[in-house]
Amino acid sequence: MTTPTPTTNSITHDEVMTMAATLGAQAALGRDTQIKSLLKCLEGAYHGVLDLKKGKHGPDMDDATKYAEAYWKAKNANTVFDAKADNQQKLASTIRTSIKLGSTPKFGNGEPIATVNNLMTIRQKLMQTTERKRLDDAANTFMKFARAQLKQDTLLTDAELRELCFKPGKEEPTVEAILEATRKKLDKLIDGSAGNGHLQCKTQNVVAARHSISQELAAIAKAKNPQIKQGV
Repeated sequence: MTTPTPTTNSITHDEVMTMAATLGAQAALGRDTQIKSLLKCLEGAYHGVLDLKKGKHGPDMDDATKYAEAYWKAKNANTVFDAKADNQQKLASTIRTSIKLGSTPKFGNGEPIATVNNLMTIRQKLMQTTERKRLDDAANTFMKFARAQLKQDTLLTDAELRELCFKPGKEEPTVEAILEATRKKLDKLIDGSAGNGHLQCKTQNVVAARHSISQELAAIAKAKNPQIKQGV
């Protein structure tokens, strides 16, 4: 499936809100419409029909919340929209970021629309390569770009755009991290807080295992810094 890109033809506020309902209804059918919403709001902000004015549509109702409400109601017909609920709040927050990016004038005429188009084109080309399994989804890619670009005074390079297309690399665990995580689990098992308070085991073997891990962590720390006094 080809990733959509924002257009540059002028649109109206009503058209954006109508699109919100349309995309919400499509999402209810299982379609992935998140990236389309972000790009439509970027476009609306670029043309000045969406902004970040607080209370524009009533108390605590800016354009982002208004869009989120239209989208949410179309997607979840039997659920009341609550702007303070975590998932609705998150939806409005992502839309707000898109609006903020689209309404930023510092990048010049046609921007950041053109750079977003370029980002989506780069990602689409990567979809045809052996690196496609490493790619992040389009919405996450856009959000990473938006946050990064808003911090810069110049447009991101093609190399930087390409890097944003990939999922964050997983950090390799260290010996200390694994031992520390195991010790914490044993602590919960010993004090009875494991399994939401339903699991407890403080036998001699479990306590000894916890003690051995603590000794090993202390030994590792001392080996890295001989000035540290070994303790349990």
